[in-house]
Amino acid sequence: MHRSFIDTLHDPVVRDLAWVIGSPGLPDASHPDYHGRVVEDAWCHAQLQACIPWLTALDLSPQQLHDYIAAHPTRRLGHYFETLISFWLLHMPDTQLIASNLQVQNGQRTLGEYDFLFRDASGSVCHWEAAIKFYLQAEPLPEQRSFIGPGTRDRLDLKLDRVFQHQLLLGDCIAGQQALPRGIKLDKTQAFIKGYLFYHAAAFNKDSIQGISAFHLSGWWIRHTLDELPQASTDSRWIILPRMRWLSPAHLPADAEVMSLETLNKLLAAHFSLNHDALLLFELHRTKYGWQEISRGFAVCGTWPVIPL
Repeated sequence: MHRSFIDTLHDPVVRDLAWVIGSPGLPDASHPDYHGRVVEDAWCHAQLQACIPWLTALDLSPQQLHDYIAAHPTRRLGHYFETLISFWLLHMPDTQLIASNLQVQNGQRTLGEYDFLFRDASGSVCHWEAAIKFYLQAEPLPEQRSFIGPGTRDRLDLKLDRVFQHQLLLGDCIAGQQALPRGIKLDKTQAFIKGYLFYHAAAFNKDSIQGISAFHLSGWWIRHTLDELPQASTDSRWIILPRMRWLSPAHLPADAEVMSLETLNKLLAAHFSLNHDALLLFELHRTKYGWQEISRGFAVCGTWPVIPL
């Protein structure tokens, strides 16, 4: 099995930081509606390569990163994602972080906020709108609208419309321009959106989806009691990780406590007998480096996307 650079890192937060920098995005940067308004995968990959010495040293002594995360406590994965971006931009050579989460108001009404404003190495002032998203394909249709969040409160097409038709246009309105720090004029406005799309395990087919990168990260999903768990290997093991550990691929030491498929099925039965919350499952393969993720997927209740009250 190919071992990526991220797999060589031991500290989970440093691994997440490397994932934030180098993982592929969800929007298709070549899509006409998004042209010039998406942070491209090639740029992210180049940034990760340039960051290898820094990340390697940080992995050996991660206290500075841990302290920064601790100074921005949150239980929301999106906020954790943004905190990692902030740390990265603050340490990116020849880059000046100007502001983050800068609100734009029109009188008493909040129009939105600039997620990140920074001056890059070329001197350009950049505005990034950042998001980390996980969507399940509820219908076998190659359309953005068929992907919804595991809790059914979010939809891929609506999210992208909001980003590209509203958030990235804040700098075009008078209130948005007035909210910018004195002397700052935007040169580049882009979406930095990463995450996973999950396809039903019985019909896993990554069809071309308009506006979505062909290189997006993906997983599977099942309905509990109606679908069997897919298993890539008969000797694989399983784990359920907290939401804040959903970014980089799971990597655990060889002596970590992991579950057999039988144990996992018992846990799922107990869970869904009490509530209807989706669970993200990680399938692991044992290597000489420890347990490494080989697939991930959501287990949802049997009636999903209709969730009983």
